[in-house]
Amino acid sequence: MADFRRWFTVLAVLAVMAGAASAQVGVAQANGSANGVLACVANAAGTPELRPESYTELIGDILISCTGGPDLTPGTLVPTTNIVVYMNSQVPITSRLLGSANPGPSEALLIIDDAGSINFTSGAPGWGPQESQSPCTSAQQQTTPSPCTAYVGIASGLNTAGNAVNYQVSVTGTSGAGATTAAPNVYQGRVGDFGVQTVAFYNVPVLPPATSGVSRTFRITNIRIPSVSAYIAVGAQAGAFISTSPSQVLPITQSQLQVGVVGPSTKSSVNTPTAFQQCIPQTNALAATITFTEGFATAFKTRVVPGGASNTTSNTAGNTTYAAEAQNFGPGNNQNIPGGLYGGFAANSESGFIYPGLSATVGGNTYYSGLADFGTRLKAVFTNIPTGLTLYVSTTSINNASPPAVIGGTSTSSFAVLVAVNGSDYNSDGSPFTPITSSNNLYAVNAPSNGGEEFAEWEVTNSNPSAIDVLQFGIYISYTPASATAANPYGTPITNPYPLGAPIPSAALSFAPEPSDNDCTPTGCATALVAPVPRFAVVLQPNPEWPILSIGLCQTTLLYPFVTAASGFDTGIAVANTSMDPFHTTNQTGSCTLYGYGITAATTVASQPVVPGCDTIQNPLPGTNCFGGPGTSNVIPPGQVGTIDAASSQLAGFQGYVIAVCNFQYAHGYAAVTDLGVRNLWSSYLALELANIGAGVSPRKGISSIEALVH
Repeated sequence: MADFRRWFTVLAVLAVMAGAASAQVGVAQANGSANGVLACVANAAGTPELRPESYTELIGDILISCTGGPDLTPGTLVPTTNIVVYMNSQVPITSRLLGSANPGPSEALLIIDDAGSINFTSGAPGWGPQESQSPCTSAQQQTTPSPCTAYVGIASGLNTAGNAVNYQVSVTGTSGAGATTAAPNVYQGRVGDFGVQTVAFYNVPVLPPATSGVSRTFRITNIRIPSVSAYIAVGAQAGAFISTSPSQVLPITQSQLQVGVVGPSTKSSVNTPTAFQQCIPQTNALAATITFTEGFATAFKTRVVPGGASNTTSNTAGNTTYAAEAQNFGPGNNQNIPGGLYGGFAANSESGFIYPGLSATVGGNTYYSGLADFGTRLKAVFTNIPTGLTLYVSTTSINNASPPAVIGGTSTSSFAVLVAVNGSDYNSDGSPFTPITSSNNLYAVNAPSNGGEEFAEWEVTNSNPSAIDVLQFGIYISYTPASATAANPYGTPITNPYPLGAPIPSAALSFAPEPSDNDCTPTGCATALVAPVPRFAVVLQPNPEWPILSIGLCQTTLLYPFVTAASGFDTGIAVANTSMDPFHTTNQTGSCTLYGYGITAATTVASQPVVPGCDTIQNPLPGTNCFGGPGTSNVIPPGQVGTIDAASSQLAGFQGYVIAVCNFQYAHGYAAVTDLGVRNLWSSYLALELANIGAGVSPRKGISSIEALVH
């Protein structure tokens, strides 16, 4: 019921507009005959799939076709009507404004008779589809008393049967029948005059085709809408309603249309990160792979229809883009042909019907009707990058055996190039861009001294409109362990290690541009008419953040489940450093630190003082408070064993369990419990190896195996 009430309101508003329409209907041509009632029907020229992440999806063209009607007298003024398109469910129109006024003239266009869709041929009349495209601006349409005037003229041609016949055409000039200059046939729409969900075309001339077998068409194109879930659900259709005033000038029998359907979301993922050890330097090592998978076959789009190797980087509009992905306005690529956006490569274009005859310069950028600012861009935001580590991304997608011969050309091998790192989410919308390149296909997104949050962004240059495209990008790392210190005998690449429980290095994946970079607010993105095209909501599928990095400390944590130095017993503890054996060969040197948990001889519950390793204290006293290998009291060298008598030197009166944290890998522990010879009792066991922990973190804190791997 609410929708019907809204349409009645619309019709009432249009009745007010009727005064702007001019001339009358039904003036017969001399010696002519009526050819039936003028009948017009509106259809969706296409029902494209719409991305549920997008704020600027192109809906299908609306095609109004008319037949019949009277012959009008040559030289008389062609009657006009006002045409308004309403999107259902209050879905706002996000077609770009060509100017700063809001509401105002936009990139949405109405094209009469698909002008320019058929090439001129020698001797052929210049009418209908063969006529060159001529604009009538929004401002001209609303002038009174004479907007873009159109008079009835006559042209000779062939009908569908191939017979010679005279057709009525619209011409400009005086009311005389001899005027020959073609009338404007491209009308610019105004967005927002009757609500954010509307686009209006004023004083559109409607010349009945009259002749049998001939039709007159009005194509409405370049309407963009947000297809995010706040407006249209996944799987739901986008609807439009067409209204005219005066309606008798353009009587439409079918006015409610389905012009798009929202497809499934694009999926993103990061493979299981490679596990690294902080004491082992890395140079451009592959840490993880980012994957973007289309939700449907035309989700990844190039900026314009690809043109092949013959194209250059310049075009008639004066802009340039990458390689052969030029802004092709020529007929060979259907980007400036009405109705050319359905099928083939055209379904994979972010741009619509490109018409350089209507443009505007705003903020130093020149925008052309139908021309998008970018191809589809894919974004990764990296957070919690450790200081001391350099993170790189691949400058192109890496899942291709080889790049297309012409990047941006007609190859259907999906491909993308790096276009932005940090800074702004997009570079001067509408202006040329140069891909970021490097000799080894890697580009650093951060400096080693600058951890934290950074991002990388790639643009799609090649895509297959008939298949689900998958694009993958590599994440690489480099670091060099710092020089050995007393606290870190093997050094560490992370100068500010994250404590347990801190966020791990991760990536959030999405389309771009998106609201987080101040392109527009999340709510404003749906109504912003001067923001970048395309632009997207952050719809992360299936995870909001993916772990991208796993760096483990070069430590070993050993558990001695039972240690006693009470009631005449003692426990000896030994640790072997096996880092130099043929199975490891890393030759790491470090000490071990003891942590005791239990009771003293006085039965008081106690956590014993930490027994530091000798490389963590100044001036250690040999043989008193350190593990030591043969000939040393400071550390356990590779290939040697350190021992300590727990009762006599460290944990007098203690009984409980002990954790030893050793600053080297491949430590193995052994313990022996004895009664010191009174009854010659002896029992021994091997220490248990626990999951590793973060640098500088007390083992008294709880830890999970996952946390241990990522710190």
